[in-house]
Amino acid sequence: MSRTFAFGFACLSVFAAAVQSADGAAIGFRQLTTAFPCAVQVGTTATVQLRSNFSLDGTYASFFEPAGPTMKLVETKPIDAPLAGRGRPGTPFKFEVTVPKKQMPGLHEFRLATPAAVSSVADLLVTEYPVILEAAKDNGTREKAEPITLPAAVCGLCDPQEDVDCYRFVGKAGETLTFEIYAQRITKSVHDMVGRSGYHMDAILTLLSPTGQVVAMNDNVFGGDSLLTATLAQDGEYVLAVRDTRYGGDPRYSYCVEISRGLPALSTFPLVCEKGKSTKVEVLSIGGKVLGTATVAPPAGKQGGTVRERLTIEGKPTNSVDLVTSPLKQVVCVEATKQDRPFELSAPCGVSGRLAQSGDEHWFAFQAEKDRYYTVEGTARRFHLPLDVMLEVYDAKGKKLLEADDQALTSDAKLQFRAPADGRYLLRVRDLHGRGGSEFVYHLKLEPSGPDFELTGKLYYALLAPGTRYLWFIDAARLNGLDSPIEIRVEGLPEGVRAVPTTIPSGMSRVAIVLEADKSAKVGASLVRITGRAKLGEGKKSQEIVHETVITCELQSQGGSQGHWPVATSLVGVCKSLDLKSVTVTPAEAILARGGKVELSVKIERSAEYKDPVSLDFTWGYFGSKLGEQLPPGVSLGKGSATRLAGNTLEGKLILEASKDALAVERLPIAVMAGCSVSFSIDTKYASNPVYLTVLGGEKKPANVAKK
Repeated sequence: MSRTFAFGFACLSVFAAAVQSADGAAIGFRQLTTAFPCAVQVGTTATVQLRSNFSLDGTYASFFEPAGPTMKLVETKPIDAPLAGRGRPGTPFKFEVTVPKKQMPGLHEFRLATPAAVSSVADLLVTEYPVILEAAKDNGTREKAEPITLPAAVCGLCDPQEDVDCYRFVGKAGETLTFEIYAQRITKSVHDMVGRSGYHMDAILTLLSPTGQVVAMNDNVFGGDSLLTATLAQDGEYVLAVRDTRYGGDPRYSYCVEISRGLPALSTFPLVCEKGKSTKVEVLSIGGKVLGTATVAPPAGKQGGTVRERLTIEGKPTNSVDLVTSPLKQVVCVEATKQDRPFELSAPCGVSGRLAQSGDEHWFAFQAEKDRYYTVEGTARRFHLPLDVMLEVYDAKGKKLLEADDQALTSDAKLQFRAPADGRYLLRVRDLHGRGGSEFVYHLKLEPSGPDFELTGKLYYALLAPGTRYLWFIDAARLNGLDSPIEIRVEGLPEGVRAVPTTIPSGMSRVAIVLEADKSAKVGASLVRITGRAKLGEGKKSQEIVHETVITCELQSQGGSQGHWPVATSLVGVCKSLDLKSVTVTPAEAILARGGKVELSVKIERSAEYKDPVSLDFTWGYFGSKLGEQLPPGVSLGKGSATRLAGNTLEGKLILEASKDALAVERLPIAVMAGCSVSFSIDTKYASNPVYLTVLGGEKKPANVAKK
């Protein structure tokens, strides 16, 4: 296989143009592509080679989630890293990674910051086992298998095409071994996988006996990642073979196989424990096998959440598992129930259930009040369980009122139910395909709800030079009739950077967030938190709803299409310089009458090196799709706008037009997006100074979304 060091890395994102500054450093977003090894043992320091499509020279900070590990650049000389084109592994840079002794094992998302730009998202596996690196020789057959000792975390690279990696070890009759590969989970967020194979690694594991016979084989357990367990029948030398299911290979197909003795703890039953209440749980392994029982004592508190912990079975610790807690009352349902004999629930509550046989269903009954909303959510895939939850709501006479299958980016189900009358309602939970078994476990949440919202946005990074601005777009899904303004806040910004105060007004579901850096801002970066706040009611009965934003990033697939992937972090960096020095719009106040127009003048200032065209717009579009919008409904970009600034043209104009029924708003902050293109699907969104837009609505007073 190729000895190109690689790291099948979570790399997302839009990155800035590949322009060279006077000192040779690329001005652009640092797109990480691969790294090797992709795992570091707890309590150790290891050298990892990261690859990037732009230079990582001068990397001064790393940011991990969960926090704890650190990463330091150890290169002593600058390295040129020109953009090599789509699907290329990039240029390698050596880093030193240190993992604290008490760090909990598991996947850790991380980012890097350089003086020129911040990086994409990437994932590193923190493992409790000694790391063994694939040797630099052919190991593609049983006879050439590399020797390893157990337990181990074996890090390798599946490259070139048709590559098979084999590892041999001594096993004893009667011992049970577990083989779990991290491949797709490590490479899932590589921004551009349109190269040689055109897809992310779909690993398959095969265990061969001392005589070369297949003992066990496994393909998909955690998405495309395999988990194989086997009890050895004889003493001798066994071989583990690792390959892509379709015999693909790619310099970015980095993987780690954790090999351990015994069966792994994967989840618990009940799946969710009540806050402040000691709960005895079954510890579940592959196929729903019960390893034993453990006692969980979640701390008291109003909020629930997920933490990764080791459990104790008969005095022995397990591997780390996700422990989920909730402030709601929790009950358990394991027997199949029928429509005429449902399991009685009292909202709010949570239910841990198991569909033990194929065709099993769970029917629940609950009382609901007329016109009141109820949130019903069924989850299994978030616990890495196979059940594909299907939810259905019926009235007392058996008429189906509502159903829900998959949410975005998951096979779990969620619905918002508004009761048409006081009375008793039925809730049906089943697997979409009618499957069942000891591992077909799920959690159901039922609780009264009301007006609410959810926020999403492609907010995974921002680049600002001193005195410049950057544009983000954020979307709100308004639920259960919510029409209140939603205030947007950005917390934790680097010193010298601020977010222009903005609120999503009534009648709108999208706005822009303008980030601006002071002229005196110093180079620096930080992870930020983006939240929304909506106020319900007045006086003493008023309440505030606060939600964090779900952050997504772009993934580019073959043909140039884009998908989106959730990430845990949003990183904002102040850089030395960028392609555009400024984007200025006049006037800064724009007042539109319904049916009227207003003209805005735009002027840009380029860096000396940047010569490519710049496009002006208020909307982030992609082949006719609106990925980001900030204009109120009924307001659009009019004919006669000069939106392309090429060559020596530095000035343009944008004409805003309001329809006769345009939404009335007062001083809504908007900004011109100046896009610097990298490819037909990728650009960087520089922002102008905010323009405060007012749309007059006749006698109706416009929504007050900003104050002078």
